[in-house]
Amino acid sequence: MVTYRKNNKFNVNSGFHCNANHIEKAAIDTNDTFAALPFSLFNSIDYKTTSTILGRVFSAKLAKETGSIVNPIEKGHPDIIPKEGKDASEAELRNYPEGIEIKVTAGNVEKGSPLKRGSTRINYIRGITWQAHHREVEALLGLIWDFSNNENTNPVITGAFYSDLLNVNDWGTISGTTGRNTKVTGMRVSGKNKMGNGWILIINNPKYIECYQKILNFTI
Repeated sequence: MVTYRKNNKFNVNSGFHCNANHIEKAAIDTNDTFAALPFSLFNSIDYKTTSTILGRVFSAKLAKETGSIVNPIEKGHPDIIPKEGKDASEAELRNYPEGIEIKVTAGNVEKGSPLKRGSTRINYIRGITWQAHHREVEALLGLIWDFSNNENTNPVITGAFYSDLLNVNDWGTISGTTGRNTKVTGMRVSGKNKMGNGWILIINNPKYIECYQKILNFTI
C-alpha cells in the first residue's frame, strides 16, 4: 500500500472542516479504487481522461470524509461543497461561494523521453502544471498522480497541494478558444510556489519528495 509524508498543519474551513487526515484517507481510498480496475482501462485512455476520472473519484471520497457533497451539477464549481448546497439553484451551483476546487495533473515530462504508456514517470518529470478554465480560481487543491511501480501498473495519487492565495496573475493566458478546443489556462510559477508552500501529502519515496520540492520550490 502507498504511504505518504503528511503535513499535519494543513487545516481549512471551506464551509466544512478539511484537514490532512481527510486528504490522506481520500487519497488511499482513491488508490484502492483504481487498483481494483484492469490496467487495460488506463492503457486505452489518455492521461487527461485519467486525470479527470481520478479527480471525480477523489472528490467523492473527500466529500464522504468531510461530510460535504459533490457539486450536484456537472459544470458546477467548486467540485465539493457544503451539504447545505444540495438545494441550491443551478445558477448558484455554477459558482458556489464555499467548497474546494480540485485539479489533477500527471506532470510534464521531458521531450523525447522513452516512456511507454503505463510506465512510472517520476524520473522524467520536468514540470507540474495545473490547468483551469478561467483565471479567477483563487483556492485550489491540486493533485499529482503517477503509475505506481515500473510498467503496466495502475495510477496512484503521489502528491496533494493547496493554496487559497491564488489570483489572476498566477494563471497564464487562456488558450484554445477556437474550434472544438476547450479553453484552458495553465498555472504560472508564482502559483506553483504558493501550492508548494501548501503541501499536504507526498508519496513516501525520496524521488517524488525531491522532485516536487524542486519544481514547486518548497522545503519539507
